[in-house]
Amino acid sequence: MSRFNLGITLQTMKDNFKVTLIITLLFMDIACMYAGFYPAFKDSLEEMVASMPKGMEMIRGLEEMTSYPGFLNMELYQIFWVLILGILIGFIAASLISKEVEAKTIDLLMSNPVSRKQIVFEKYLGIIPLILIVNFATMAVVYGVTMMINEKINFSYLLMTHATSVLYFMAIAGVGLLISVVVDEKMKASIMISLVVAMFIFESISLIIPDYEFLGYVSLVHYYNPADILIKGEIDDVGVIIMLAVTIESLVLAMLYFEHRDIAIS
Repeated sequence: MSRFNLGITLQTMKDNFKVTLIITLLFMDIACMYAGFYPAFKDSLEEMVASMPKGMEMIRGLEEMTSYPGFLNMELYQIFWVLILGILIGFIAASLISKEVEAKTIDLLMSNPVSRKQIVFEKYLGIIPLILIVNFATMAVVYGVTMMINEKINFSYLLMTHATSVLYFMAIAGVGLLISVVVDEKMKASIMISLVVAMFIFESISLIIPDYEFLGYVSLVHYYNPADILIKGEIDDVGVIIMLAVTIESLVLAMLYFEHRDIAIS
């Protein structure tokens, strides 16, 4: 009989400690840099927006770039947050199970009195602290720098932006975990990175070309728009439900697949 004692979760957290620290410090630095840049660009933003080439409407919230929240949305959240951090979290999640199989350490996990489903579930739980720490440490830096440069930002909107992004990253982690269970070759990293980039591109195309609007609906990026939340305080309720559904479905599929997968134990 399996025991649910979170031992695998705690070990996963320990294994990810260094990468959590590195990513957190990286995004804190990026947030500090871009928030601190605003006063230097403040007076020239209208001219910059007006001179941008046609097609830049693919960047959500472009029309609000002259405001401080709009500037943060453009410089920090739309690319570094949605795309780059999404890639990093997806990459880590895609290695959770497959690296154990490749390193021949999966037999050690399976020798414990735990079910295969529990191994997958606890591995997923182990990546959530990384998501939370990076998220709210970055939020604290954004708000702190905002106070230092005497700019204004709605704290509730900022909090909602980061709280909702937790769901976005959890969905990406869920998809990454599913890939980790299904693919144990080195291709897993390429698959996950390509998937996140493809979702970003699909959403961008859907915004530029009306005939391809349907592409946005198959992208997780479509359901998390920092511009709407940070600038207007508007959360996409349907998007929240879809991100939760993707998370749950990916996790369940990963657990079911891993339970019936043939694994050579040394």
